[in-house]
Amino acid sequence: MSKKEQRSKLKKQERWLVYPYRLAHHPLCSKFEDHVYRIKGYKVCRGCVNLYSGFLVGIVIVPMLAVFLNINFWIAFVATNVLFLFTPLSVFLHPPRIIKDLTRFLLGIAMVTCLATIIISIVELTKGINGWALAVIFITIAIYVTSRRYFTRLRDRRNEQVCRKCEQFYHPRCEGLVSGIDRAIALESHEKGDAFSEQ
Repeated sequence: MSKKEQRSKLKKQERWLVYPYRLAHHPLCSKFEDHVYRIKGYKVCRGCVNLYSGFLVGIVIVPMLAVFLNINFWIAFVATNVLFLFTPLSVFLHPPRIIKDLTRFLLGIAMVTCLATIIISIVELTKGINGWALAVIFITIAIYVTSRRYFTRLRDRRNEQVCRKCEQFYHPRCEGLVSGIDRAIALESHEKGDAFSEQ
């Protein structure tokens, strides 16, 4: 790759990062102010920061616990569901924002324990046929896939409701989406039942 192509690629990457909604995952207006952190002048999705922070912590802690404590697939399965349980409680009980941040952090760890549960169960299956280990694999995957789809759509609908109640919603431009093109895309996504949240 030539230097010119490398510079062009770098510029594209920079444009991707600085695109204002790329990291925020929400409109940039005051109505979504508590959904983002400000990091070096950029608005970054608060839920994603907490989620991936938990994921990184989980990557470090979970393997060590699995090895040193000799955790079997049942313990990993229970731990995953206990950590995950805080997510629906947070969604439906509407606790203070700091509690929601904590549940997103725990969900990040739960994603790692979910993967650990599947790996430990597969290792158990290599020792011989184990119906329980096989069941744990399928149940874990099913819980992850269905819950991710459900809660993502639920968060999207709630974000959409905030926008639809805003007096600027049908304006060509609004405070949260200053670009006319972005506004058109947002309106189109609303009609499809989507919204800004990517997680």
